[in-house]
Amino acid sequence: MAGSSLSLPFPHTNVTLGGNHYIIKFFAIFIILSGMSALLYGISVMTEYIVSGEMLGERRRKRMQKLISGMRDHYIICGAGETSIYMMQELEKTVRPFVVIEKSEERIQQVLTQFDNLLYIQGDATDDDALEKAYIKDAYGIFPVLSSEKDNLYITMAARQFNPRIRIVARTADLFNIGKKLFKGGANSVVSPNSIGGLRLVSEIARPHVTDFLDEMLRDKNTQLKIAEVVVSPNSALCGLSLREARLPEKCGLMIIAMRKHGDQFFTYNPSATERIEHADTVVVLGYRDQIVELRKQAGRIG
Repeated sequence: MAGSSLSLPFPHTNVTLGGNHYIIKFFAIFIILSGMSALLYGISVMTEYIVSGEMLGERRRKRMQKLISGMRDHYIICGAGETSIYMMQELEKTVRPFVVIEKSEERIQQVLTQFDNLLYIQGDATDDDALEKAYIKDAYGIFPVLSSEKDNLYITMAARQFNPRIRIVARTADLFNIGKKLFKGGANSVVSPNSIGGLRLVSEIARPHVTDFLDEMLRDKNTQLKIAEVVVSPNSALCGLSLREARLPEKCGLMIIAMRKHGDQFFTYNPSATERIEHADTVVVLGYRDQIVELRKQAGRIG
């Protein structure tokens, strides 16, 4: 075409286009710069999102660790399996502080959907460092309830070494073999889900009304009347008094169901008025929440 020529960046072409090539170049540069700007903006947004998420997570971990460090007489649950979920619900319902040790991040996130204020340590419960982060030396009790019998045995032995006074309740499927080893390793009590399940099945047929009564006393959150146990501390005013002298039914309005002397294996049911209360004795009572709270105050500690 006369008066104009086109120049294109293709090989073997000599076609040029007069003044219009500046517009084309400007448009190409604009497109390139716009694309780079959009790309850089997207990268900055993603980076900020990742960094801010990590910072929020780090702040939450530090805040949670601070809360855990201030816990005393708390409970440690080793593992966040299905059994542990029921334990968490019960501890939360009875307002008992607890911390969970779980190594799976995915499992922790699942549990957080049910427990918004869950305090946890992400780590292996068989690792001494994880137990120390859970402040095992200040804990009241620990539950080795992992799926591995070997791991539960190790946790039991380690917990007893860290805290000689801690109460250890371990889970096992083999009461006769592993159960004996757990007791030797320092467990206070060993629970077999299979054994408990079997006893419950029989109870539902053989004594259904008693089972319903106990369920209502122990688990119904709407029931004010509760069965509770209280351990007497050495600084309690109850120490050295007989049940008659302590006058717990008159002072607290409670019914004393049973009593177990410190070091004894079995309870004394419906104890006599002459039974003397000593340090570390356990008293089992039936009463309303406020009455139980009053008894715990007199006993000098939360049982």
